[in-house]
This record gives sequence, structure tokens and C-alpha cells, in this order.
Amino acid sequence: MHYKRPERLGQVMLVGLLLGLVLAISGCGGSQQSQQQASQSKSQFDSALKHARDIGVPASSLQPVIQQEQKLSSTSAPSSLFDDASATTYYLGQAKNYKQLLTQLQDIINTATGDAATKAQLNMQSFQQALVKSQSLKTNNISVFAREFANDQNLMSSAQTPKQYYAISNDASNAASALTLLSASYAQLITFNNTIKQMQTARIDTGMMRSQYQDDLSTLSTITKTVDFSNLNSLINAQYQMAVVNSIQALPFVGNARLGQFNSQIALLKTYGMDASSYQQLYNADAQQMRNAKSIRDFLAVSGKIDADMATMQNELTQGAATFLIGELDRQANAWGNAHPYYNKFDGKNYILDSGYTLNGIGWWFQQQVSWASQPSDYQAIVQREKDELFNLRMLEQDYYDKTPYNQVHATDRQVMQYYPTLQRGKVLMVSMVEQAMRFYQDGKLVRSFFVTMGRVERPSLPGYWPVLDRKSPTQFKSSDPPGSPYWYPPTPIKYAILYHSNGYFIHDGWWRVNFGPGTQFPHYDAGGNQAFAGNGSHGCINLQKDEAAWVYNNTDFNTQIIVY
Repeated sequence: MHYKRPERLGQVMLVGLLLGLVLAISGCGGSQQSQQQASQSKSQFDSALKHARDIGVPASSLQPVIQQEQKLSSTSAPSSLFDDASATTYYLGQAKNYKQLLTQLQDIINTATGDAATKAQLNMQSFQQALVKSQSLKTNNISVFAREFANDQNLMSSAQTPKQYYAISNDASNAASALTLLSASYAQLITFNNTIKQMQTARIDTGMMRSQYQDDLSTLSTITKTVDFSNLNSLINAQYQMAVVNSIQALPFVGNARLGQFNSQIALLKTYGMDASSYQQLYNADAQQMRNAKSIRDFLAVSGKIDADMATMQNELTQGAATFLIGELDRQANAWGNAHPYYNKFDGKNYILDSGYTLNGIGWWFQQQVSWASQPSDYQAIVQREKDELFNLRMLEQDYYDKTPYNQVHATDRQVMQYYPTLQRGKVLMVSMVEQAMRFYQDGKLVRSFFVTMGRVERPSLPGYWPVLDRKSPTQFKSSDPPGSPYWYPPTPIKYAILYHSNGYFIHDGWWRVNFGPGTQFPHYDAGGNQAFAGNGSHGCINLQKDEAAWVYNNTDFNTQIIVY
């Protein structure tokens, strides 16, 4: 039996060596738990990154976290034959880094979503403004745009991702551009028709031109796409040129009319404070060539040159107008406000009543829109909204002298409804800045009236024609200003809130207030005694007594129109 001991001893040593090798191998890769944590954190990040791409977060926004993730993925755990502490530390560090990347990614998603939502809201406002202005044209295709706007509103109320907001934004932008072109085409047809009348007066045969005009007018009433309007514009121009070719008697008239239009645009450019010297030189050369024209070919060549010269100035003209009117609105508002100050007995100071029209109010937003604009149609839309605000300011000034009680129909309300035809139908919240009052209209008939408190001078409520962008009941408002700021306020529960402009301009209950109405937008004594928050105007929102806010909320919807003047 003694001869078997060496064999058994060898087996025992072999088993020991194998166990040691297993322990060494298992010890050089870090703890299994730390590896699982790193793997789970990476998997969570990868899933979130895929989600961000799926919901339309721009690739440029994701690039920083992608680059950081690639650096993490390119590393590997250190190896040690008998000690796994360094590998465990590595995997725990990887898990922490991926969690930090996940937090950073979520911030990127939130920012991208907020930016996309703001852009969509602004484009929806441009769409609505263009739609309102086009109502007066009374073409059959306006109803198609109205349905498209209603559909975009419904999509807006349920949108949650950048992709959804981008789709709404693009549709609204395209529709607004199409409506702008519709108005331009309509203006071209008016010019075409006026020219036909001029030629008829001169006893020129206009039978074919009249037929073309009727066909173009019919086409204008049916098309809805930007490309179709562009094609129609080109067709109208071609027909106009052909009419010139076939009516030699009209050529001098047409040429001088074009020169007159060119000269008017140069005068506008000068009014806007821009350098028009290069265009003046072009005009002088065109005028000389028009005087020298002797044949049809000469007239057509000069006419084409004038059109080309005017086309080169359109970008500067629209940009200049957009910027000029911001300052003009601010100047007019300050001039009228200082000439008609509100004397506040509470603090013995004078305040302007129309601060919403200054650079503290809508002027600041126009400046933002000009900085975001890139196409002539963008600037043209801004110019139209600025002209709307100048009209609204005239209404405020007229309303200042109107002694009609706040709970009765005001003459300015009727004028506003005529200017914005859609206000004559459906539910309308008509808000007067000088009265600090709101009137609720249904199909043009006054239903109820309320006193309100609007934004203080330095943070006024925004005048304008606005859609309902969102409705919240209940919600909580959180200050965007830091603690210590005079505008900071603690998180505040709100029962009824209607968003009328992006960046937090709401109509909502001001439950902490007792007093509403004239003068409450300035420093005042509030009977509730809470001077810290109730003793001045709001931060731009329109406050109502709580029960009245409930009535307004329950009797309005996303189709309600809001006008503040």
C-alpha cells in the first residue's frame, strides 16, 4: 500500500494549483457587482441616447455627450493577477461617469424640447397673424388654412417631443409663408387689374388681359402651397410683361410706374436710417435709360432692369422696416405715455399707461424675433405684427378718453373687431390696459366683464392678438428670477391658468390679491395686507379674482381668441 502515496500527493498538489489559478483569474477582473453596475449604467445611457435621437433632439446638441461616451468606451480595466481592487475602482468609476452623462443628456433633451416648443409657439403666432390678415381677401382657400391652423393647435396641445414641435413649427412656418405669398399675389392682381383699367381708359384692347386676370383670380382662390403661389406670381408677372409687349401705348406708363415704385422704396430705406446711395445711383441710371427708350425691346429691357434693381434691395428694405418700427413703436408709446401720465397717490410718482408697447414689453420680443429672422418672409411677418401693434396703441389712446363703464361695450372694442375680423366670431377675451379690465365676448356680443391686474411698468403684459397656447388647472408657478431679486416669488399654486404668449405669460387667478382694476398695475395698498406680492402689478401675467378666473377658464377653450390693447 505504501507505493500509492506519491501518486495521491501529486493529485493533491495538482488540485491546489488549479484552485490557486482559478482564484488568481477571478481576482484580476474586478468584482462582479462593480462590472454589472458599469454595464447597467452604460446600457441606461445608450437607451436614453437612442430615445433622444428618436424624439428628434438635434445631432449637434447630442455631439458633446457622444464624444464623452466614446472616450469612456475606449478605456479598459487595469489587470492585476492577485488583486482586483483597481479593476473594481475602474468599473465603479465607469458607472458614475455614465450616470453623469445620463444626467447631462436629460438636460440636453429638456433644453431641446423647450427650444423647439418656443419656436413652434412663435411660428403658430405668425401663422395666426397671417391668417387673420388674409381673412379680408375673402378667397375660398382661407378656410383650408383655418382648418390647418386648428389642426396645428390640437397637435400643439399634445406635443411633447422636439420632433413633434419641429413638425408643427415647419407646418406653421410654411403656412404663414404661403399666406404671405397669397397676399402678395392678391396685391399683384390688384396692380394688374388697375393697369387693365388704365389701358381701357386709353382705349387699348384688354380682352385677353381681362380673361387672364379672371383665371388668375380663380387660381388664387384654390391653391394653398407656397410653390403654387410662387408659380402664380411668376405667371402674373409674365402676363403683365406680355401685356406690355402687346400694348406699346402703355409702355411709358408702365415704365414710369415702375420707376415711381423704385423711388418710393429708396425713400423708405432712407427713412429707416439705412444707406441708399447705391440704389439711388441705380435709379438715376434706370430713369435715364427709360427716357432714352425708343422701342418695345428698349422698354422691356429697362423694365426688367428696374425689377432686378428693386429685387436686390428687398432684404435690406424688410430688415430696415422691422428694426425701424421697433424704435418707432417705442418712441410713440413713450411720447404718449409721458404726455398722459398716471399720477399714483400711493407713492407720489407718475407712470406711463402704455409700457407694454415699449422696449420693456412687446418691443423686446420684436428685437428677439428680428435676431432670429433669416428670410425676407420672416422680416415681413414681423413688420406686419409691428403695424398691428401700432394700431393697437391707437386703440389704447382712444380708450383712454372713453368714459364708458368697464362692464359695457367700448367703441374701441368694435374697432378692434373690425381690424381683426375673426374676433367677430367665437369666444374672445378683450383686455384693456388703461382700464385694467377684461370683457368676454361671444360672437361679437358682450357676456361678462371683469377688473384685472396686469404687469407692472418694468414687466408689462404684452399687447397684441394672441391664441390660447396652453391651459393648466391646477398648476404651480416657479420664479425664473433668483432669490434676492425684487421679482422673485416662492413656488405658487395656481388653480386656473391660460397661456397667451410663450415664456410664461398667463391669464390666471391672483388669489393673493384683494384689489383689482385701474391703478393696481402700479405700487398700491392692497386691502389683503400682503404688500410684498399684492402691492404692485404682476410680472406680465393678467390676474383675476379667483372665482372670476374660474368662470373664464370654464367658459373658454383652445379656440378662444385673446386681444390685449
